[in-house]
Formats: sequence, structure tokens, C-alpha cells
Amino acid sequence: MEWVVLFFLATSVFLYCLLGGADFGVGVHEWLVPANKKRRHEEVVAYAMGPVWEANHMWLIIVVVILFIAFPRVYSQVSIYLHIPLTLMLIGIIIRGCAFSFRHYDSVEDGSRKYYSWAFSFSSLLTPIAFGVIIAALMLGKIPPQPTDYYSTYVQPWCNIFSLVTGFFVLSIFTFIAGVFMVGEETIGDLRENYVRRTKFLHIVMIIMGALVFFAARFEGFDLGARFFSHPFALTAMALATVSHFLLWPLFRVSRRWRLRLLAGFQLFMVVAAWLAVIFPDVIFYNNGTTLTLFEHMAPEKTLIALGVALIVGATLFLPLLGYLFFMFKKASGNLNN
Repeated sequence: MEWVVLFFLATSVFLYCLLGGADFGVGVHEWLVPANKKRRHEEVVAYAMGPVWEANHMWLIIVVVILFIAFPRVYSQVSIYLHIPLTLMLIGIIIRGCAFSFRHYDSVEDGSRKYYSWAFSFSSLLTPIAFGVIIAALMLGKIPPQPTDYYSTYVQPWCNIFSLVTGFFVLSIFTFIAGVFMVGEETIGDLRENYVRRTKFLHIVMIIMGALVFFAARFEGFDLGARFFSHPFALTAMALATVSHFLLWPLFRVSRRWRLRLLAGFQLFMVVAAWLAVIFPDVIFYNNGTTLTLFEHMAPEKTLIALGVALIVGATLFLPLLGYLFFMFKKASGNLNN
């Protein structure tokens, strides 16, 4: 049953990066949209994600619940050693949700709208960076197995070049995914052309940031490239993601929004799969060379069985309803261009 639980854990991580990442990315795009098109952009965002943005964060809740129940040691270690970037991430999620709700549902439109928009955009910037910082800190190998002084235990493991560059890499991925999504939402007009140009630029930025992650790791004394190139699955996944880059741009020229989205989603899936393959089954890499692994710190078998059954039953009941939710509201938002 542990493999069932791990499947749901990995799937939830990917879906949060894909769907939740797109949500964060549209907030970052608000910094980049020309002033004369900003209001139209806000309307597109409201129609596109207004009814479903809360559902997209369900995947993060599932990740937290699985770790808490099935891998409590992992949950506690991450919560303790990385509590600063984790707190920043959660604060960003809360501020972003409040700002979006106030801006979208406020019955009175006044000067407070610009403050809601600023908070929405800033938190959309903060949260992906914090998320990437956490991912990098787990695998860099600077976390001490036992707490020492405050800086070495709670700051140094994540406050470094590799973690920060990884944070901006995650931000670039989320912003690119959001751009692909918004290109499909705005099917006509100057705003669509603006989305296309910006998303192509962000695609290049994402590739450059991905390369910088390996250089930053090397700067910190962490040979991330050797790990990727020595792992057949990770190497294959990155090769497929690289090849898919050349197939992406032609889809911007035609009205093939689902093909474009599927290909961008495939790229993200390959990146997430390569990262999971490189670290699995380890989760935390300590500075003394030891690791915290999933299989060595699992909950009792009975707990895993109960959790696995709950996940299977929940997915069977919930996923069709979630699909129906997306279908109905995407059908409704399709009227935006009509």
C-alpha cells in the first residue's frame, strides 16, 4: 500500500505545480502587462480562475496530509528546519487568496482595488520563490542532523545561492505555464499577441534559469549535474523535455490551445519526474552525508492501508466532480471572447 500512497503524493506534487503554479503565474503577469491592457487582463484572470482557484490548492493540502499521516518524521523535519521559507510560502498563499477575493468579489470599486492588486501580485511572486527554496534546501545537504546554533540550523540550509536560484527557476516555470494558459484564454486581439510574445520570452528565461540552477549547485559544492546524468530515468526525462521545447513555439501560431497546454504540461511533468527520480527515496540530505528516506520513516502498515483506501475512494468520488467543475466554469469563461 505504500506505493499507492507514494503515487498519490507524487501526483499531488505535480498537479499543484501545474494548476496551482498557473494560478501563481497569472499574478506575476500583472507586473508585466502594459498599463492600458491591465484591466482587460484582470477580467480574463477573473473569468478564467475565479471559480476554481481554491480547488487548485487542494493538491497542496493532500501533500501535507499524506506527509503528516504516512511520513510523520519527514513532515516534522521539514516543518522544523525549513520553518522560515515554509512560513513565507503559507503567508503568501493566505495574502494572495484574500487579495484575489477582495478584488474579485468587492461590491464597491474604489481606490482599494490597486492595493488588492499589488498584494495579489506580490504574494504570487513570493510563494513560488519560497516553494523553490524549500525544494532546493531539502537536497543541497546543508541541514544538520541535530540542531546547533540558530543560523546554521534554520537559516544557512536555505539562505544560499542554489536555493535562491532554484526559487527563481520555479517562479519562471509557473509564470511560463500561466502564460501558456492565458494565451488559450484570450483567443483574439492585441492582448493575446502580448501574451504570446511574453510567454515566448518567459520560455527562454525558464531555460536559462534551469541552466543556472546547475551552475549555482556547483558553486555551493553540490554536483547536481552528476546526479542527473548518472540517473537513466532523469536523463531521459530531461532529454524529452529539451526536445519538446522545439515543438512548442509553432503551436503559438495556430489556434491549438489544448495542444499547447498539453505540451507545456508535458515539459513540467518531465522536470518534476526528473527531480523526483534523482532524490527518491530520500527526502532530506543532511550535512554529515546521511539522508532521511521515506521507506525508513513510514507510518505503521495499518495506517498506510487506511490512508491508501481513503485516497483511492476519495479520488474515485472527487476527480469526476473536479473535472465537471472545470468543464462547467471553463465553458462559462469561454463566453469572455464572444
